[in-house]
Amino acid sequence: MEIRTVDLSTAALKGLGILLTPPRRVAPEANAEHSYFDTVDDLQLGAPCSAGVVEGRPRPKNLRRMERHQHTREALVALEGEAILCLAPPQEPGATGLQGVVALRVKTGQAIILEVGTWHGSPFPVGRKPARLLVIFRSGTGRSDLEFHDLPQGLRIRD
Repeated sequence: MEIRTVDLSTAALKGLGILLTPPRRVAPEANAEHSYFDTVDDLQLGAPCSAGVVEGRPRPKNLRRMERHQHTREALVALEGEAILCLAPPQEPGATGLQGVVALRVKTGQAIILEVGTWHGSPFPVGRKPARLLVIFRSGTGRSDLEFHDLPQGLRIRD
């Protein structure tokens, strides 16, 4: 089975998460030193939070495993290189795997928050260099709130 990659957008994230990056650049007012644009009032990540960096290594774009967190949201910020993130809505895995898997192209500087329970795979870099993403979630998530699901047939990701 195969899925096609689409650009990251509010519509593409519906039911999966929230786009933190403004859809367009906000110009500063005349004589202002900067501009500011609210994107989300409450990130709902829980406290305390921890941060880390995930680096997606170049490899064939075959999605074989996904993970989820049942007790926290997860924020992802693309730091270096474009990446493809594969996501699926919160659900219990069936005999045929996960339904509704999408592949989203995330550009450097874009940021999202995944909803609690959203399935996600390791990032696939676009090109030959690794892609690095900042990860922020409730402290201890990697130790006590991490569930994996192996996809029975795997999915081929097309750019």
